[in-house]
Amino acid sequence: MEKKTIYALMALIGLGALAVLVLVRPDKHERVGEKQRPLAEIKAEQVKTLEITQPGGKDPVTIAKQNDKWQVTAPFNKPADQAAVKSAVESLEKVRWGDVTTQQKAQHGEMDVADDKAVRVVAKDSAGAVLGDLYLGKAVGSGTMVRIGGKDDVYQATDISAFNFKKESKAWRDHVIFDFKADEAEKLSLTGGGATVNLTRLPPNKGPDGKEGGSSIYDAKWKVDEGSTLKVSGALDDNLINGIAQGVANLRAGDFVDDAKPELLGLAPGAAGLPGLIEIKVTFKGGKVAGLRVGSVKGDEWNVQALDSPQVFTVKKYSLERVVHLPMDVQDKTIFKLKADDLEAVTIQMGPPDNSLVALKKADKTWKADKLDNADEAKVKNVVDSLDSFSGGGFVAPGSAELASLAKPKATVTVKPKGGPAAVLKIGDVKGDEVIVQKAGQEAMWVKKYQADRLLKKPADLAKDPVKPAMDNKK
Repeated sequence: MEKKTIYALMALIGLGALAVLVLVRPDKHERVGEKQRPLAEIKAEQVKTLEITQPGGKDPVTIAKQNDKWQVTAPFNKPADQAAVKSAVESLEKVRWGDVTTQQKAQHGEMDVADDKAVRVVAKDSAGAVLGDLYLGKAVGSGTMVRIGGKDDVYQATDISAFNFKKESKAWRDHVIFDFKADEAEKLSLTGGGATVNLTRLPPNKGPDGKEGGSSIYDAKWKVDEGSTLKVSGALDDNLINGIAQGVANLRAGDFVDDAKPELLGLAPGAAGLPGLIEIKVTFKGGKVAGLRVGSVKGDEWNVQALDSPQVFTVKKYSLERVVHLPMDVQDKTIFKLKADDLEAVTIQMGPPDNSLVALKKADKTWKADKLDNADEAKVKNVVDSLDSFSGGGFVAPGSAELASLAKPKATVTVKPKGGPAAVLKIGDVKGDEVIVQKAGQEAMWVKKYQADRLLKKPADLAKDPVKPAMDNKK
């Protein structure tokens, strides 16, 4: 190899080594090791007060540690959401400081750390000394833009987010109404619709090995106690009762109604006999009691109140679906449980203005629609099969406006079993996703609309689908 080539190669290697050295060597004024913190480390246990203000100085809230619990002390004095405050305080300890992104005040708005855009968090110790005054801004990648109060420097910090602090003041309140273990439920009482039922959980049955059965609420069985004004006939709906105990045990509020007048929200104490007002008590192991009063409903929220507190909450309807039941709902709510082979005929008479009539009859091993030559046997059979498991979700409260619709029902269904008397079912108004129905000899019940729709068919609904003409493949 020529000397010139060797010298050129050596020079290239030298330049490469010099470049690597320059890249890895710190600048003259750069700190080697951990970057310098803009403020002293904040330990979670040091923080005794949090002052949180939303952008523009709006909705300020003060949260203080009182004994071992957090309390919202301003703008109201209410217990705080312990988990939310704990998470917020811990994030102040975990924060890791990155590089200074800018020192220009003119860029504060762009990074959402200006006074009118940032969430301001001031942490203080037990003496009221400020541990940290942070302006939390825009999220960038895995970091958050943070400015220290009184300074222009903006840092990119990690393990902290404005999201943890960007809440309206009432969101910091404790939303826990009850916090018990559903498996430890031992007694349950329901009052409403002019009746009361008291229930006691039965000991679990012993297994084949002689050991006690499981203690899960899902497997619980119940009995009616003395003192119940409701006369229960037949089996209890244990699944429904277990659902009530579960729903009450871990109930959470959706919102707070601090200026509520209970008498205007169906929550007046002692008025449990009025339609629409239900009182529920669940007693757990150790004699701990969760008592709830459920009043009127507005939109998708119920007005509720713990029996031992004047505070009124709202709870989403989906959270209370398993809980809001009348005493009579603890009974079996089967309307029909008849196999197709156990039936002779089913007649469906629609009310005005339709007034159509469908008469379904058993013919040999199939079902036919009387006077409907083009009836689809599969569709007819589907109607009859719907009677195999036709049950209500709950009884209709006495005095409910929907009861009037049963006087002139939307439809009347007559079911004739083999060797037995015919049963008549009236179908009334729809409310949400439920329909009011009443079988002769039973109290009116709410049935899911999809169940009723499967049963209520007009002649046109049972006709065979028209045959689509074959596609002409000829060119």
